[in-house]
Amino acid sequence: MCFVFYTAAFRDRLRDQVHMHTVRFEQNRDLGRLEDFLRRKFLQDGRALSWLPQRLHDIVYRVGAQEEEDGTQRSSDHMYLWEDDGGIAACILADGENIYACTGSGREELYPSMIRFAERECLSLFTPSEDGSVKFWAAAGDRLPFMGETLAGMGYSRYPAEEYLNVIFPSQADTYLRVPEGFRFLYGEEYPGEANKWSALRLGFHPEWDSPGYRASMGPYDARKSSSMYPDSFECLITDSGSRERNDVCAYCFVYVDRKSGTALIEPLSTRERYRGRGLGTALVRGAVLRCAKLGIDRCYVDSFGEDRRRFYENTGFVTEDTTAFWYRTMG
Repeated sequence: MCFVFYTAAFRDRLRDQVHMHTVRFEQNRDLGRLEDFLRRKFLQDGRALSWLPQRLHDIVYRVGAQEEEDGTQRSSDHMYLWEDDGGIAACILADGENIYACTGSGREELYPSMIRFAERECLSLFTPSEDGSVKFWAAAGDRLPFMGETLAGMGYSRYPAEEYLNVIFPSQADTYLRVPEGFRFLYGEEYPGEANKWSALRLGFHPEWDSPGYRASMGPYDARKSSSMYPDSFECLITDSGSRERNDVCAYCFVYVDRKSGTALIEPLSTRERYRGRGLGTALVRGAVLRCAKLGIDRCYVDSFGEDRRRFYENTGFVTEDTTAFWYRTMG
């Protein structure tokens, strides 16, 4: 006769696994709950080891509307929640052709099965190559080494380029605003031309579209206004005082503010190509940090992809809090 003895912790974990179930994210039902889960994780960890709730709102509203306009699948349609009797225990988050598996505290053992689940259920989010194979991408923060170790053990390879999560503490930052001659720094409420602001943002990402008459579709801009964070959030922009074009905005950013966590996220940010190299981006970011300080925000975050952008933010007073690695595996 064989006796097996279980610890109380093991029995609790076994019970949780039995009651665990997975549901697809539905905005009306789940946005508030998932936002609270990400916020609690941030407050418990004391740093951003996963998505901030602001990023979730940006993906659901602005990015989702842009994806619809572009005829691509909505990232938020490929998000999933792992739930037990206590609420959300983990989640799969999606941003374009990239997924991120986030586990609650003490739920790290779910991670491998979550990746396998994502490989099945999120595969359609990725564009197949000519031979029909798919390069499946998963993001993982270096401050949680079990993620990278798990992915490597599952046959994933780490992509050389990395994304950096940069943070500044506005109340402690020695920040000043200096705008180059011939330009003006403004907050969004000081400039009513929404079409100009949004079109300038889009031109910063797509210089090939730049022309005097360009106007971006306002769908994504307007969709963002439905976010519950929108009333506390703000815009920053810089205009060209000598411009004779209808659109005199040359740099723009939006700052999501989450008062419940005391954090802000700068997303998106861009400068039109013809205005780069003049210090406008630096002025834009510093203006954002100054307002965050006035609002009593504890931490202001911004993502940067590649070393050049990371150095740019370091020069404006940010420090790197985490590095996000992108892992991939060819399937099919």
